[in-house]
Amino acid sequence: MQITTKKKDIIWNYLGVFFSLGSQVIWLPVLVHYMPPDILGLWYVFISIGGLVELMDSGFTPTLSHCMTYAWSGAADLKKHGVSFSSAKSEPNYSLVCGMLATCRRLYFGIALAATLVMATLGTVYIQRIATEYLSWQIYATWGLYIVSTFINLYIGYYSIVLTGIGDVFRKNKANIIAKGVFLTTGIIGLVSGFGILSLGVAYFASGFVMRSLCKHYLLRVHRFDELLQKYRHQTMYSKKHILAMMWPNAWRDGLVTVTFYLTGQATVLLSSNFLTLYETGIYSFSMQVINAIIGISCGMFGAYIPAIQSAYVSRNRDLMRTLYAKSMACGLYLSIAGITIFATIGIPIVKWLRHDFTIDRPVFLVMACSIYLMTRHRNSACFISTMNRLPYTFSFIFFGILTLICTYIGLAYFSLGLWGIVLIPLMVQSLYNNWKWNQVVNHYLRTTELGLMKAGSKILLEMVSRKWKKIASVLWGGGHFCYNGKSYSPV
Repeated sequence: MQITTKKKDIIWNYLGVFFSLGSQVIWLPVLVHYMPPDILGLWYVFISIGGLVELMDSGFTPTLSHCMTYAWSGAADLKKHGVSFSSAKSEPNYSLVCGMLATCRRLYFGIALAATLVMATLGTVYIQRIATEYLSWQIYATWGLYIVSTFINLYIGYYSIVLTGIGDVFRKNKANIIAKGVFLTTGIIGLVSGFGILSLGVAYFASGFVMRSLCKHYLLRVHRFDELLQKYRHQTMYSKKHILAMMWPNAWRDGLVTVTFYLTGQATVLLSSNFLTLYETGIYSFSMQVINAIIGISCGMFGAYIPAIQSAYVSRNRDLMRTLYAKSMACGLYLSIAGITIFATIGIPIVKWLRHDFTIDRPVFLVMACSIYLMTRHRNSACFISTMNRLPYTFSFIFFGILTLICTYIGLAYFSLGLWGIVLIPLMVQSLYNNWKWNQVVNHYLRTTELGLMKAGSKILLEMVSRKWKKIASVLWGGGHFCYNGKSYSPV
C-alpha cells in the first residue's frame, strides 16, 4: 500500500516542528529575562547529558520507523539490507506490524532502565563537578525530574515512532503541538512565578508525559492497534528473535551515526562548559538552539515526506521520490536563508534589548548558521539513503565525527580558539567530505545534479505558489489575469 502525504500532513508537520523547536525559542524572551546566563548554561548541560544517554535508543528509532513503513506498505518480511518490494496495492502486513510492537515493548523498557541508571550515577557526578557553586535543592530537584522524564520518554517513546512509520504525520504532530503547548504554559508560569530552573524541569516532565500518552491513545484507539494486537498476539511467523536479528545490522550502524551527530552537535556544549565560562556556554547554546529551530522548521516538509518516500521506494516509484525530495530540499534552502537573515537583522538586537549582558556576535552567528545548514543538508541526504535500508555513510560519519571532536578539543585546549574554534572547526572538517559526498550520492540515484535538483524543486514550489495565488485572486477580485513563466492565467 503506497503511503501518501496529504496537505494536512505537511501543514501539521510544519506546525509540529515549529512548536517542538519553538517551545524553546518562542519563550526565549522570558527565558533570557528570568534566567541568569550561568544557570541557563547549566540547563543546557542537563539537555546535553540527557541527549547523550538517549543515544542508547538512537539506533533503533530510525530503524523501527523504516521497518514499520515497510510492513505497513506490504513488505512480506524484514531484511538485514534492502527491502522486500511490494506493489502499490499491497495490504499492510499486520502480523509483522504486531510482531514489531511486541518486540519494541520489551526492548525499550531495557533501554530506558539503562539510561536512567547512567544519568543517576555518572550524570550526577558530572553535574556536581562543573556546578559546585550553584548546587542547591532546586538544582537537584530539577535534575531528578529530568532523569524521570528521560525514562518515560524512552520507555513509551516508540508509539510516536510507529505513528510516523505508518504515515500518520498529522496525529503525531498534533500530539507534539499539544505537548509543547503544555511545556510553554508550564515553563512560562513557573519562570514568572520565580521558580527558576525548576520550572524547566517540571515543564519538560509534563510535556514528555502528555506527548507519549497521546501518541499511545491515537495508535491504540484511533488506528485500533489494540484490536490488531489482540488478534495477532499469538502470531508465530515473526518472533522477537527474528525481528531483532533483521533490525540489528542497521540499528547498530544507525546508532553509531547518531552518536556522531551528537559529537558534532551537543558534545560541543559539554566541551564549551569545560573550556569556556557558563556565560559563554549559554550564549553559544542559545545561538545554536535558535539556528536549529529555524533550519528545523525550514526542513519540515522533508520530515513529512519521509514515509511517502520510503513507501515509494518499496513500490519502486523513483519519479515520485525525486519529486518529493526536490521540492522539500528547495523549500528548506529558501526558508533557512530567510529565517537566518531575519533573525540576524532583527532578532539579535531584540535579544540585546531584552537583556543587555546577553550579547550575540553576528559574524559568529552567521558562520554557525552556515555550518549547521550544511550538516543538516547532508544528514537529510543520509536519511533519504536510509529509506532504502542501506547505510553506506556509516564509516565516514563516524570518522569525521570523531575527527571533529578531536580537532575541536585541540583548538580549545592548546590554541585557546574560544567560540570561533567551536564554530569553524566542525565546518571545516565536515566540508572535507560529508557536506558534499552524500548529496552527490542521492542526486546520482535520482539521476540529477544538485543544481538540477534545486531547479526542479524551485519550479514545483513556484507552481504551487501560482495555484495558490490563483485561488486567492479569485476570492479577492473574482477575475483578472496574472502572468507566470511567460503565460497568462485567469484566476477564475
